[in-house]
Amino acid sequence: MPTCLITGGAGNLACQLSWTLAKHFERIVLLDVAPAPIGSVSPSAVFERCDLLDQSKLDAQFAHHRPEVVIHLASLLSASSEQDRATAWRVNMDGAFALFETALRWDRPQVLFASSIATFGGELPKLLTDDTPQWPDSLYGVTKMAAERLGVYYHRRHGLDFRCLRLGITVSRHAPAGAASAIASRAFIEAVQHGQFTFRAQPETKLALIYVRDVLRAFAQLLHAPSASLTQRVYNLSTMSVTSRQIADAIQRRVPEAQLHFELDASLAKLLASWPEATDDSAARRDWGWEPEFDLQRTSDDFVAELRHEFPSFQAQGVVPGSPA
Repeated sequence: MPTCLITGGAGNLACQLSWTLAKHFERIVLLDVAPAPIGSVSPSAVFERCDLLDQSKLDAQFAHHRPEVVIHLASLLSASSEQDRATAWRVNMDGAFALFETALRWDRPQVLFASSIATFGGELPKLLTDDTPQWPDSLYGVTKMAAERLGVYYHRRHGLDFRCLRLGITVSRHAPAGAASAIASRAFIEAVQHGQFTFRAQPETKLALIYVRDVLRAFAQLLHAPSASLTQRVYNLSTMSVTSRQIADAIQRRVPEAQLHFELDASLAKLLASWPEATDDSAARRDWGWEPEFDLQRTSDDFVAELRHEFPSFQAQGVVPGSPA
């Protein structure tokens, strides 16, 4: 069985992928500059500290492990990229370039890159398609878009088996608390952990969401898709289009003791209303049989069960539903 190398290997998505991909790979190498993974990893995974910009160490990792597949997750996220543009460019762009060049030198493994709908910006249509112009508003989005183009260049000019998933708003336990895109994730988390959540958005604004378990399955599915079946190298991914009100109702049915409210934040509401309501992922469905498993109801069932297992009930902490927090 082959070896899979994952950059950004200390992060939450990489840790979860180590379990999802365990049955497909004999060894999973998690590569990161961080001192250790933030979550549990599969017994078949090994963690190696390595900076993508340290070429000698990166070559040494490829020489030692000889990966047949590389999943490129290493990236500074949106807020960090705006705070330190120089580092963001080095990590997100120079890191991608170094990785692609190293892949060419070491047996040309398949490279799967995690991109984002942050590659789009400006006045967006309600339905995001493959043909929607990409004019990102953030440096993070700029680097993701450029890395997509760079990967396609390496595929067309140098024969690298580059593949890319463009992810939208992901419902996940580790969604960043301060991010606008984390509104759905934080609603679930706060409702279970603290028994309350305030939606600072219009109740009827639609959001295009995908549950993390579908994301993990999509990675595995695209990795194993025959190259000949791929009509493009970058694929949109989506699952559901739901409103904040629908999210609140789904949570309330499963956490009836939680206090859920709507209190409008005009700037946040405007931002969320400017985002696409749905993403066209028909190419993924056509080319490699993508079919999401988690709609809002299944996502709510699974996520609430996971959160209740992780967090003690807020009632057990002495908080009475409806009392001041």
